[in-house]
Amino acid sequence: MSKQRVVVTGGSGRVGRYVVRQLLTEYEVVIADLVAGDADAHFVETNVMALDQLRQAMQGADAVVHLAALDYDWACEPEKYIDVNVRGTWHVLQAASELGIKKVVLCSSISACGLSEMRPDWTPQSLPVDETHTNKPVQAYSVSKIVMEQMAQSFADGFDMEVICLRPLAVVLEETLQQYIDFVDAPERHWLFYYVTAEDVATAFHAAVKLQGLKYGAFFLSADDTSHPQPTLDWYRQVIGELPPIENPRKYQQNPRASIFSSAKAKELLGWQPTSNFEQLRALAKSKAHR
Repeated sequence: MSKQRVVVTGGSGRVGRYVVRQLLTEYEVVIADLVAGDADAHFVETNVMALDQLRQAMQGADAVVHLAALDYDWACEPEKYIDVNVRGTWHVLQAASELGIKKVVLCSSISACGLSEMRPDWTPQSLPVDETHTNKPVQAYSVSKIVMEQMAQSFADGFDMEVICLRPLAVVLEETLQQYIDFVDAPERHWLFYYVTAEDVATAFHAAVKLQGLKYGAFFLSADDTSHPQPTLDWYRQVIGELPPIENPRKYQQNPRASIFSSAKAKELLGWQPTSNFEQLRALAKSKAHR
């Protein structure tokens, strides 16, 4: 039997390279991006803002993974986030529906819930934060991600299509590890110290492509631990303030450095498992610095 074909928009990007490499272990992969990158996969030059180009790139696909977007780190103008991230996603979903593609996996973000914005009036309402937590984004990038998820739901409802939205946390790559450590270790850092490795994100996308029978779902992708060296509930009190209700106290008893965010849904429904340990990542970065 021939391999199924998966088209990956943004497959030449920082995270896209990891996802493509992982998918190539099982699928024929087509990269639909502005540049070819270095992956050993077929490349079709594609701008997600051009619907006709997407229609061409997605011909014959069994599934589509949509990673192409303007990233928060790029500090774009608000209207550009809405235009590219929202309309580009609509184009992918529209082309998939027209072509009869039955599986689409979208890259959403932790930002969809709004907690990444670190607004003083919007902090975790309970711990750990899972997909039932209220979403209240206000920044354009964050809003673009929650709108993506709402569009995904509409296509799952209206067409013979399964759409899965993955919400990676701060994605740490090998080449950005030291930069991330410097960020979280900065004095008086006001943050929630979440992360997930690019390798683990890639296996989650692989699992989402493989999964059959789930009409729609949104999933946080979090490491099991945090990037803060202290126990989670201790630093939370110091950095954020009073603890919200703890829905799963055993989580923080069994792993005092457990993440603020829960990946239980991804573990149960996708069969996904994060593999990282941030203390080991710190040791790795230190050893490289001393070479």
